[in-house]
Amino acid sequence: MHLLPADQLEPVTAWLLERGYAVASAVTPLEGGLRASQAEIARALRLPATAAGNLDAMVDSLRDLPDIWGTSQVALLWQDAERLAVAEGRSWWLLAEILDDADDLTVVAFGEARLGRPKDELR
Repeated sequence: MHLLPADQLEPVTAWLLERGYAVASAVTPLEGGLRASQAEIARALRLPATAAGNLDAMVDSLRDLPDIWGTSQVALLWQDAERLAVAEGRSWWLLAEILDDADDLTVVAFGEARLGRPKDELR
């Protein structure tokens, strides 16, 4: 997983597309925790409905990304990833670890560039 400031979204997207990646985009929901974020990522990656609410199903479904997308070069651009990290740090690490372990997935998590930003400013 690559962690980058939010202002790098456009250049990273262009770089991935130029290299033939299939690009999926997910945004951490404003009011969501682990399950809402998981559902958004599952939607973005075109995973089966079971992957939206079951972590084991998500792990299993991630193995099928080349079949789902027709390529082994799939990238997930996860915007506002810091929102989940700040609200539920343990949930962020769990979901990030699952995504990072997927063999055919490149994950780029985008967050706020400024360190020390108060939690309530992230909403």
